Amino acid sequence: MGGFNVGGVMLERPFKPRRLGHVGTFQTNLDAAHDFYIGALGLFHSDDLAFEPGKRIGFFTTNNTDHHAFVCIDAVMVKGNDPSFDDGITINQISFQVGTLEEVVEGHRFFKENGVPIWRVGRDFPGSNWAFYGLDPDGFQVELFYGMEQIGWERRSKPQAMHQILSEEPELAQSPEADEIRAAKANGVDLSSGACALDDTPAAYNVGGVLSPRPFSINKVGPVHLFVRDIDVSVDFYTRIVGLVVTEEVVWKGHRAVFLRNASDHHVIGLFPLALRSELGFRANTRVMHLSFEISSYKQLCDACAYLEGRGAVAGPKPPRELLPGIDYARSFLDPEGHAILLYFSMEQIGWDGRPRPWSERRAIPDEWPETLDAASDTYADQIRQGPIA
Repeated sequence: MGGFNVGGVMLERPFKPRRLGHVGTFQTNLDAAHDFYIGALGLFHSDDLAFEPGKRIGFFTTNNTDHHAFVCIDAVMVKGNDPSFDDGITINQISFQVGTLEEVVEGHRFFKENGVPIWRVGRDFPGSNWAFYGLDPDGFQVELFYGMEQIGWERRSKPQAMHQILSEEPELAQSPEADEIRAAKANGVDLSSGACALDDTPAAYNVGGVLSPRPFSINKVGPVHLFVRDIDVSVDFYTRIVGLVVTEEVVWKGHRAVFLRNASDHHVIGLFPLALRSELGFRANTRVMHLSFEISSYKQLCDACAYLEGRGAVAGPKPPRELLPGIDYARSFLDPEGHAILLYFSMEQIGWDGRPRPWSERRAIPDEWPETLDAASDTYADQIRQGPIA
């Protein structure tokens, strides 16, 4: 039995990561990143990060109602201040959502008590989420957050006048969001003054009966695959501290890779030894093997690959099948910074007994993809994107 009461359930930690909420990257060319992630991949531009008017140092995107699911931050911000960027830490956050603000506060204390370096704690804007960031053994920032701002039908973010950044552990209990809205109205804040960037690309593709600017839509963000210095140390951090569960281990040419989950998806984090980076053909100045996006259907995945090739997107390295358990049909393309962006259809689902599908029961992936696939037992069984395709 665990020692922490989390919502009436006894757990081993005072929090439970419910899902991978968002991921952020550092980019040396924000305009090129904007064209790739918004123009090519079709993520919705939800907000900008700018400490001074007209001086954008980052932007936020989403594929659902969360204020952000994917973030791009100007690498110039960190190059002079944080040597980890030159060491290949080109992801600025791997962010897991927990169920309550109490879990953020207690999780912050749990991380500190276990000797994890803390980068920051408080409340972040844009996005309004309460959070803290701890550093994993390689220097990647792992965030636990609660209360992500939601964007409604008009696709408008919260006005900047409502941003109130907090840089300390919050007191419990905090006022509800409704009180913040009432206070903003009482102070004369125009609630319709938030960012709203609609996609002006012509809707020329029929995607499942809806006209869309692209022949596909992104279902969700993740998993994230990382090259790490010490597999055992990293596995200990992500299991003992973060609370992820090992789904599967793979040994390929003497190298051990470990895949961890937080829910029913086969994995949300994949850990690979740094020695594999050059052998697999990944660039030497990043520790990221893949940033992944799930596409809503197999047909859309095929159409997405053709669409990106037509735009001149550069293909990424192709790891052996053995190093992508839980994912079958997938292709990677390089973003402007050189990160390998893995697009895939369908993540293997893990049931109550926690066992992955045996290799003998997994699909064989031919070099030439078929027009259609036979259904697997867990096809379309994972979480789907809510809201309209376009």
